[in-house]
Amino acid sequence: MSDSEAGREDARLIARCLDGDRPAFDLLVSRHYRGVYNVIYRMLPSSDDAADVTQEAFLRAYTRLDTFNLGRSFPAWLRAIASNLCIDHLRRRRSQTVSLDQRLESGLEPADESPDASPENQLTVAEDSRRVLAAVHQLPEKQKAVLVLRHIEGMKLNEIAEALRMPVGTVKTMLFRGRAAVREMVGEL
Repeated sequence: MSDSEAGREDARLIARCLDGDRPAFDLLVSRHYRGVYNVIYRMLPSSDDAADVTQEAFLRAYTRLDTFNLGRSFPAWLRAIASNLCIDHLRRRRSQTVSLDQRLESGLEPADESPDASPENQLTVAEDSRRVLAAVHQLPEKQKAVLVLRHIEGMKLNEIAEALRMPVGTVKTMLFRGRAAVREMVGEL
């Protein structure tokens, strides 16, 4: 399904939801759950927190669906809600952190499953990924959100600015400073 077809289908489902059709929202959730969860998982330290905040994001989307602008991308709107909830969650739970080693030991970090990678390459890539992820998790919440939305979710700068409610110039500055901070923490890979 092309992006424009997906957008039209989302618009049809949203219109049905606004007319009181609850199963239409269930379809929207099933279409977009994985993408929203992935954004949140990259920003939060545990899969349990990510699952909870994902549910909260969809609940917030449902209760505010009447404010959605049909000219906008529904997935981008959901990612904006998710990102803002993550920032709030991180602020509330700043004192409760899970180390990256604990995540890896518990199997929460996905392994590189590239069939062509040698064990040595896989180990190097996994170690580099751990170092970068650990560095990203040390950044301030908004800087972390900008990096995740740009480099993991592939959002455009104007979409990030809209999602985080900040000027594009501020997004560029945070992106530049975040990259520099990560580079300083992990060195050149």
